[in-house]
Amino acid sequence: MNDIDFEKIYNEHADPIFRYCFFRVSSREVAKDLTQEAFIRTWRSFEKGQQILNIKAFLYKVATNLVIDYYRKHKEVSLDLLKEKGFDFVNEGRQAPDFLDLELVSREIQKLPEKYQQVVSMRYIEDMSPKEIADIIGASENSASVLIHRGIKMLKKNLNVEDFDEQR
Repeated sequence: MNDIDFEKIYNEHADPIFRYCFFRVSSREVAKDLTQEAFIRTWRSFEKGQQILNIKAFLYKVATNLVIDYYRKHKEVSLDLLKEKGFDFVNEGRQAPDFLDLELVSREIQKLPEKYQQVVSMRYIEDMSPKEIADIIGASENSASVLIHRGIKMLKKNLNVEDFDEQR
């Protein structure tokens, strides 16, 4: 554990993990708690001597499991409040295409089956590569790409949008 700079890991990954949790649970307080717990569990894994080859994938996997546990324990909260709570789906420096209403898109993403919600969110909200997503969900890069493609296909159908370019 001596060669691990946990403060650097936290500073680099805390905001993206928080955004990921917040998008999934739509509660700032719950997202803060889940983010904190993800880092506590990661710290404990380091303390136990667990070798973590990809810290980003590990953190997202822990956060994903915490979100799943949260929903098992709590009634699902509507994500329609995201915009009211000030969550910005457009990361700094990126602009959403003019033809997409982000509030509508976020609602439609939440209507997708869970496996598609996760990969579409990671790809287009967190701007992860299919390889990074594959590492997080424990699948091949090809499988992750197929899930992303199918999720976007469903989303396009639900939104009646044909021009959305998923080749980012």
